Amino acid sequence: MTRRCSFLKYARIVISYFVFSVVLLISACGQPDNFQGGTKSLNEVAMQVREPVAYVEKPTADEKEGVINPSSTGPSAGYTDIPKKIIKEGTIRYSVRDYQRSRKELIAVIARNGGEIVNELESRSEVSRQTQIEIRVASAKFDSCLNALAGADENLIEKKITSKDVTEEYVDMSARMKARKEVEQRYLDILKQAKSVEDILKVEEQLKTIREEVEAAQGRLQYIDHNVSMSTIHLSFYQIISNTTPQGPGFFSRLFFSIKDGWNGLLVVLVSLTGLWPLWLAAIPVVIVIRKYMKRRRTLKAEA
Repeated sequence: MTRRCSFLKYARIVISYFVFSVVLLISACGQPDNFQGGTKSLNEVAMQVREPVAYVEKPTADEKEGVINPSSTGPSAGYTDIPKKIIKEGTIRYSVRDYQRSRKELIAVIARNGGEIVNELESRSEVSRQTQIEIRVASAKFDSCLNALAGADENLIEKKITSKDVTEEYVDMSARMKARKEVEQRYLDILKQAKSVEDILKVEEQLKTIREEVEAAQGRLQYIDHNVSMSTIHLSFYQIISNTTPQGPGFFSRLFFSIKDGWNGLLVVLVSLTGLWPLWLAAIPVVIVIRKYMKRRRTLKAEA
């Protein structure tokens, strides 16, 4: 009986200890990961940050007719409200009869259509006169301005229109920028948990890199928006002044130029010889000695 009581006493102690251990284990498992067995290091928490991959599907046949299909079910579904981004450029080339009058008329056409001249280059030669103008005009007025320039009362040599679809690049860049902003927010949350100066500096370094990438993406998007909203027209026109190249000078003119060139050559020789005066000065004593020697030799021969 005594042994049974002693066994039951120890059994109750063992069972109580086992139940207490199970309760502690369950409590530990229920705590957040960041505080399990103490606070995780900043590097372990930072390893949980993952940048979502920006995925953009190529536009389908329906999407090419307008905005992106709202029924799309990919990561790019949040950008279905982005309209197509088209960059347009045009080229107009003229041959004109009256250069000054045509220039005034064409500039007036540009002004009426809200265009702006950003670059202008004028060149002349003996046979022609030409001007090249780069025009920036709102994309909504691109067609009307181009048609007005092409319909001018001049000899149209060339008319060309080019279009570049940058919708896919724009959507891809927007998705990447959004992903980087999400990563930036995660690092900001990590920064709030940082305890040491070293951890703070590491997070701020990562934030600096991410913010630079976001700013670069924003700059690229603004550049695309500007080129889409403002189209470019390259206008050039020229006038033929003479159909033949001017002939060279006549016979008498060339004879005169030859005499003039000969005289100039003679002056150059005289100046060059004058510049050798030290040589002439050194040659005078040598000439005197040689003449005396020759004179004495002739005298000796005569006496013999």
